[in-house]
Amino acid sequence: MVEEAVFKEHGYDVTSEQAKALNDHYHDPKNRWALKEYNARGIGRNPDNYGQVDMYLLVNENGEIENVGYEFNGCPTISFSASVFTEDIKGITLKEAFDMTKASYDEVEAKDNCEECTTMILVAFLAAYENYYNRQKSVEEEFTLKIIETNLQFTQQTCG
Repeated sequence: MVEEAVFKEHGYDVTSEQAKALNDHYHDPKNRWALKEYNARGIGRNPDNYGQVDMYLLVNENGEIENVGYEFNGCPTISFSASVFTEDIKGITLKEAFDMTKASYDEVEAKDNCEECTTMILVAFLAAYENYYNRQKSVEEEFTLKIIETNLQFTQQTCG
């Protein structure tokens, strides 16, 4: 188990309870599966290292994220970070999750040393968000793909 002091040593101001929760996500990632039933799917891809995050959302009639799952190809940081992220968005509205994700993305974009793994998770959610609204408008597509460019910007492709 990584102790609270180790997190603080690396610049993270966490309590012992938070350190315990983070360790739990590391050793037992949550939501690490593709949903069989979903109404939004987004993919975040990094062509520089072949990393990819597939995010699946099940949004209910009230606009709340009822269930979420992810699959990934890349470093273990993705699994840990996606586990924390998906637990944070489960049960809140899609709009709240979008606002939270956009704020996190803007914060990551402003830093020079943020990991692209975290960016792929955020971009995968933004792609799923767009896919959900495209489907609501009867756009026939299986998923929306957003590709990270080297400056942490992204391009998008709609895939049917």
